[in-house]
Amino acid sequence: MEILDSNASGPQHSPFRPEEVACAVELLDAILTPSRADVEDYEGRVITDDQGRVVSYACFGITPMTDATYDLYWLATHADARGRGFGGALLRGVEEELRARGARNVRIETSQLDEQAALRFYLRLGYEIVGRIGDFYRPGDDLITLCKRLT
Repeated sequence: MEILDSNASGPQHSPFRPEEVACAVELLDAILTPSRADVEDYEGRVITDDQGRVVSYACFGITPMTDATYDLYWLATHADARGRGFGGALLRGVEEELRARGARNVRIETSQLDEQAALRFYLRLGYEIVGRIGDFYRPGDDLITLCKRLT
């Protein structure tokens, strides 16, 4: 298993809802296209399996108007690789890198309905629910904000 800078390898991603595709494409374009002016806003890391195939990717960046808090925008693992530790290893690697930079917090936003497995995953890795906005995405689908203190 190897964690790579996404500028060196293009990630594969899991399926998104149609309304999420444009956002995912924009983020991936920003981290994979060095000539983009906003490339500094987003960073990407991928993790490969023993055969060198990209199985998981993360996209993150400094939270605007903060000096040491980061947002994790996306963490996705190929369906065939889920449950094998790739996502956790990748997130721990990102956290270690951010900790070395002096980051204090990592913040994540997720949906209540579509992301129950993701929510359990983040809670297992030490993230805490710090906020909820009811009916944020649509009726019955809350925005859940999680945070992990790195220092």
